Amino acid sequence: MDQAASVMSRPSSALYISFFPSLAASPVPLPRQAVFVVANSLKVADKVLSAKHGYNLRVVETLVAARVLANSLRVYVADKEKITLREVVNRYSDGDNNDEELDRVLRFLLESDELDVLKSKVAQSDNFGVTMDEMVEMSGMPKEMFYEVYLSGVESGCRGFLELTRFPNIAFLVEATHFQLYKRAKHVLSEARRVLQFRKACLSGSDGIVAEKEVLNTLGRLMNDSQESCSTLFECSCPELDDLTRLAKEAGALGSRLTGWFLFMHRNSRG
Repeated sequence: MDQAASVMSRPSSALYISFFPSLAASPVPLPRQAVFVVANSLKVADKVLSAKHGYNLRVVETLVAARVLANSLRVYVADKEKITLREVVNRYSDGDNNDEELDRVLRFLLESDELDVLKSKVAQSDNFGVTMDEMVEMSGMPKEMFYEVYLSGVESGCRGFLELTRFPNIAFLVEATHFQLYKRAKHVLSEARRVLQFRKACLSGSDGIVAEKEVLNTLGRLMNDSQESCSTLFECSCPELDDLTRLAKEAGALGSRLTGWFLFMHRNSRG
């Protein structure tokens, strides 16, 4: 995505990038009065050391959540297919990829109780995490096939430490006693809907359908909701970024969220 943005971006526009069913990009005009500020938090993320309980773990959780949700929605999934949440949404909507249908399906999944299938049926708490045994059972796959598809093996004597191979000759460990299928899926689906809403708001403003002040407030709310979701559901934020986004809003920013860099938005005072 970073490479696509650097090659295809245009001045005063965001870039709406779609990777499904194929790569496509289109500019989205930003409000003229909006000022976006990008800041470096100076917090270094050592992704190699944190991968086993960070990025790699979320990859597993998201992919397994997609299979469990697909089974619940009666969406076809091949035996050893690593279906993604985007593919689940597409198949559930009978392959209709327009924004209106995508938003309709996302809204249905988020506002109904369909995602509850991803919660633990044993633990009654706000954590929603499932154990390894629960996750295998929820997938509907034999344990051996589950390990083959989603994990490369189990470290003997280390419960919760699973080996995940992302590259041919490099093995990564996944460290977890509970897996957050519900939280990860809710973040991914809600974030996808926020992208659609962000784009729609910008286009409505550029067409004069909605006043620019209302557009700015909508974009700020979406950025704030995104940060909250990144922090609490996907858990890809950190205390330093949480503090920065809070301070930005206290200083008058309409919206503030993390990205590859720290980002917040405020209204141009000259406007």
